[in-house]
Amino acid sequence: MCSLIRANTVDQQIRTDDGVPLRVRIEGARDAAVTVVLCHGFGMSSASWCFQRAVLARTARVVSWDQRGHGCSGYGPPGIASIERLGRDLRAVLDYCVPEGPVVLAGHSMGGMTIMALAAEHPELFGERVLGVVLIATSADPVGISCLGLLPGAAAYRAAGQAATALEPAIRLLLRLPGNALVLRELIRRLGFASQVSESVLDMVVEMMSAIPIKVLADVLPCFRSHDKLVALDALRRVSTLVLVGERDAITPPRYSQRIAVAVPGADLVVVPNAGHILMLERPGLVNEWLRAMVISVWAESAECESA
Repeated sequence: MCSLIRANTVDQQIRTDDGVPLRVRIEGARDAAVTVVLCHGFGMSSASWCFQRAVLARTARVVSWDQRGHGCSGYGPPGIASIERLGRDLRAVLDYCVPEGPVVLAGHSMGGMTIMALAAEHPELFGERVLGVVLIATSADPVGISCLGLLPGAAAYRAAGQAATALEPAIRLLLRLPGNALVLRELIRRLGFASQVSESVLDMVVEMMSAIPIKVLADVLPCFRSHDKLVALDALRRVSTLVLVGERDAITPPRYSQRIAVAVPGADLVVVPNAGHILMLERPGLVNEWLRAMVISVWAESAECESA
């Protein structure tokens, strides 16, 4: 269990309905008018929101969590992965950590898909509890594994991943060799960013992605091929919705975000020039501004409803 208490910060562990432990971090005042729940992307962890958490905690309660198989969270048996499963995990986070009060959900990449899965299973939450949604560099459509530079067939990828799981210690050792480590770093630089970022940011992303177990890679990556939540976006019409994407996103190009915006009339679409997939780390100031604006908007809306 990852457990740590700081001033106005608590790291704790909750359990999903299938018994998997999830690591959750809560920051900000307990009595804040709005809670922001941050859902990270594939291969990353709640640390990917490091530039947003402290800023948001000045005006909101902030909940960030490690999705199953990532960071300090558990995973479960092989074959458990699905975007729908992640949506149920998000519901558990809400039930345990945000039992009442208005909520803003923000998701990056797979985290945005997680929010869509929650909307598909529990549309009643949107407009009642969830009053704002921010979708960053994500898709409501299937995302082909081939666009990630990986094996084209889901079954073939699973089979290769299962075989590689048995060799994981050796593979980890190979990845640490200087030449291979540089290749991984350059791949992350090219796929994750479109402009120059600091070496410390690259170090953090490399560390997060290198820590993902191969069994998680084998299980989760094929799920993106079958992901289809355009119908679920109906629920987002009842809340304030913002869609953010980098103009040069190599993994979920702007066309995916444009389809989301079309499916959610009234949603704001922002295409960030000269930016790639990991917007929170590449353009942290801009992402902070948009998230804070959403919090203020939801706070004003909830205050107006209470006074009516």
